[in-house]
Parts: sequence; structure tokens; C-alpha cells
Amino acid sequence: MISCPKCSKENQDHYKFCLGCGNELPRDGGGGASPAQKPFSPTPPAGIPAVKEAPKGSAGLTGTPSPSSPVPLGSSTGPTANPNLGAPSIPSVPIGSPPASSGGMPPVSNSPNIGPSGPAAPTSPSGTPGLAAKPIASVCPQCSSPNPRNNRFCITCGQDLSVADVAPVNQPVPTSKPAEPIPTGPTTPSRAKLILIRPDGTEGGTFQLNEGTTVIGRSAGPMFASDAYLSPRHSTFTVNGTAVAVQDDNSLNGVYVRIERDTPVEINDTDIFRIGQEILRFDAFKNVPLETDGTERQGAQIDGLVGRISLVVGRDTTANAFPVPVTGLFLGRERGEILFPEDGYVSGMHCQLSVENGKVLLIDRGSSNGTYIRIRGEKKLRNGDLLLMGQQLFRLAL
Repeated sequence: MISCPKCSKENQDHYKFCLGCGNELPRDGGGGASPAQKPFSPTPPAGIPAVKEAPKGSAGLTGTPSPSSPVPLGSSTGPTANPNLGAPSIPSVPIGSPPASSGGMPPVSNSPNIGPSGPAAPTSPSGTPGLAAKPIASVCPQCSSPNPRNNRFCITCGQDLSVADVAPVNQPVPTSKPAEPIPTGPTTPSRAKLILIRPDGTEGGTFQLNEGTTVIGRSAGPMFASDAYLSPRHSTFTVNGTAVAVQDDNSLNGVYVRIERDTPVEINDTDIFRIGQEILRFDAFKNVPLETDGTERQGAQIDGLVGRISLVVGRDTTANAFPVPVTGLFLGRERGEILFPEDGYVSGMHCQLSVENGKVLLIDRGSSNGTYIRIRGEKKLRNGDLLLMGQQLFRLAL
């Protein structure tokens, strides 16, 4: 074992960086044991059995009693705690090993003198029961990569693997359940999940959608917590078997669904759609009737026009506006009647607005990054649908 000179975390001999603080480990074994530490036995890499066992009745890891000398709960003797993490060292287990229990704590032994983590429970220096170790996830919640149970940070993406604090050992558990910021409904897993699509097109982490309703927002999990464009309660997904629907919960920036290539989709008055980084709103023109006294309102003639599209720059604020003629128009970065030359996410010819039988249709013309329509109310989804929420892109998988 190598003792980290920065945080005193014990690491296996083949590790190059400390699992506790990320500091580079010395190659000479860490310069020996600290005066505050007792001698300890070497621990082989995860999944490899030890070559030599400690003599019967002797201690293995520092401060851990042998099975022949159990320590009652509440004793001041227990596993050596890391001074930075505030939790006892956890032995290595093979990658992918399932959690010991649903609550993240090891199972309790049948022996009345053996604590939940083996022979003894961690305690404070005064001999009173201390806080239990903070559970460590074996699967990264951000990228779903498997990790050894003693890893504080994910070996793939660096995500903090510690989960919610558990109740203090031997302390009464509060009877009142703390209020949850977002109601999540039933917790029965379903076949539906959201897959994060990274900017380079590769798949990132996944988020399981439960049977019933699941609320998405900044408080829904680590995948959404850092997205400032998500509202605290952004959208609600409803799963009923293989049927999935999403509803916008009056979020500030909305939920957008990508339309299929070369497939006309009707848009109505005040509908909002997005191409690249441009958010556009369609406003239909309506004939203004004469006043009751026969006076006609002044203004530009709308003959030959069906409406206008405006750049959205705020919740109820628009900027430049462009008329939409009955002959339709094209939008793109290089070709079309309306150009966005500074937006690299808009294709040369991106989409088209067409007018047929009095209906205004939005058509994606094979753009690289797609055309998205902001949903209203509840929208039924299909397997493979792409959704924009906040600044993240997700694919629905059934």
C-alpha cells in the first residue's frame, strides 16, 4: 500500500494517483507509515485474493479487529478513518460488484457483537457513536461506468461517487421524511430512458424514466444540476408501458422536439421553433375588421402575406421580424430568403416555410443539426425522438 503524503489516504501499490485527493503518489511506497498510523497488511488489487493471511487472532487492516476478538457496538476501536474524507477505508472489491444493499450499507451480521461494517462501527474519539461512512456508488451516475467501491471519484469522468449521507450509527432515525424538492411519482423502473448526446455526437450518461410520472429539472440528478438553462421543475415525463409522453411545466426555455427530415409539420400562431442557435416565433396575420362606425384601421397591407417570423430574445420579447409570403421562404446560413451567416450551427440550406391550403408548414431540408419545435401541452414521443432541454440534447430509448 502507498500512503498519500497529502491526505494520508491508503492506495494500492499499482495506483499512480490518490483516490482521495488526486495527488500524484510517490513511487517509494509513500516514505513509510505515519507516526499516527499503526502497521497494516498489504492489500492486493481488486479481485485478487491475498497471498498471505494474518495469523489467527491478529489484526488485518489498521484498527480492524480480527473475527476472534469482536468489538461491541459503540466501542472506540474501529476502522482507521481518513482525515479528509471523514469515512473509514473500504476494502477493494472487483469492478462491477453489486451494492451490498439498496441503502448503500453492508448487510448486518447475525452475530450480536458484530457491527454493520464487520467487527465494529466507526466512532468518535470520545467513544460515542459517530457518523456512518458516506456510501460510495459502484456505478457512476454521470457516465454509468463501473467503479471499485472504494473509489471516491469516477475513473472515467471524475464524477464524485459519494451519495447522500446516511443516518448516524446507533442514533435514532428521524421519523419525519424530509420534503423532496420535486415529486417523482412511482419508482418502478420502466423500459424508457433518456440518453445524453454529447456535442461530438457520442452517447453520454443515461437517466432512467420510471413507470408513471418522472419530473425533470435542475434537482432531478447530477446530469441536470449544472444546466443553468433548466428550470427547477422543467418537464414531466409520463410512462405507461411502451407509451411515453412529455409535458412542458411552464419552463422558461421550453422543451423542443426534433422534426423528421423532409416531413412537413404544421405550425400555428405563436408557435416557436429553433434552428442552430436561433429561436424563432411565427405570428399569423389576421384580417382586421372594420370598426362599428365603418372606419378602417391604418397600417401596411397584408395581401400576399400569411404572417411573420421574429427572433426571440426573451420570454415575451422579440427582435428582427421577417414577413412570410404565400409563396413560402427558405432559411439557411448561405442560401435562402432569410440568412444567418454568423451561426455555424445553421446549415447552408436549413429549412423551409411552405403554405399549402391555408396552412403554414415547417420542413427540415436535411440540416446537419436539425430543426426543433417547442411543444405545447403534452406531446407523445416515439423511440429515438431527440429532445432539447436547457442546453442539453437527449435521445429517448425504449
